[in-house]
Amino acid sequence: MRQDGICNMVKRIDAHRTLERKDIALLEKLFDREFRQVSAGESLWREGENADSLVFLQAGWACSARYHKDGSRQLLEIFLPGDVLGLCRIALSDRRTDAVMLTDGWISELPYSSLLELFNESPNTAALLFAIANQRMAMLAERQIIMAHRSARERTAHFICECHTRLLETGATCREEFLLPLTQQDLADALGMSAVHVSRTFSHLAQEGLVYRNQFQLVILDSDRLKEMAAFDDRYLRIVWNDEMSLANADQAFREPPQALQGLLDEL
Repeated sequence: MRQDGICNMVKRIDAHRTLERKDIALLEKLFDREFRQVSAGESLWREGENADSLVFLQAGWACSARYHKDGSRQLLEIFLPGDVLGLCRIALSDRRTDAVMLTDGWISELPYSSLLELFNESPNTAALLFAIANQRMAMLAERQIIMAHRSARERTAHFICECHTRLLETGATCREEFLLPLTQQDLADALGMSAVHVSRTFSHLAQEGLVYRNQFQLVILDSDRLKEMAAFDDRYLRIVWNDEMSLANADQAFREPPQALQGLLDEL
């Protein structure tokens, strides 16, 4: 169990750039800490709380969310095993969202103080985490575009393609069938529609021969047509990390997030 999350992180990065053994050792040193079991629905942090640590998802699915005055909820990010929660918001002093477990799982926590110590010790680690944070920012920007400019069918198709691609990268699935452990309400809150609309949309996709969904099991029946409907381009999921990335650049980026990201966080 301890290595599952690390393995998933390594596989995801390896899909874009091969890691050397020393890089893997640094990731293990960073995240293979004391971990605890968490339950579905358990809060990892709440909006407004002091932000002083990252959360590493060893196992299970989680999300970041905003709760509105009318009681509704908006899911902003979906986290899979091997993901780091809070990384692209490391420059903020307080939590801008809630973070909640969607399934049972295991997590470890990394205080910012320990993170900065390792940055000073290893510029490689700083550069790598900077690259992962950049990828997460790209996902947030892509999500904003999808939610604003796509139909319900297109949003749903894109969400399926994104989850499937991320799971393929870690080896969690190697075919067109995978586990999507989100309830009808979770999907509704992630896609910006009602639970009834989610049900209808999946029914339409099934009638068109694109997907089949049975509770938490999802099968992509025609991947090419589904991607075409979603206008899905996976380039925003790539982790770009090159040897020119330095500790100074990474540290500055973490402390001073780009204006575009700050604006995006304010809008979410």
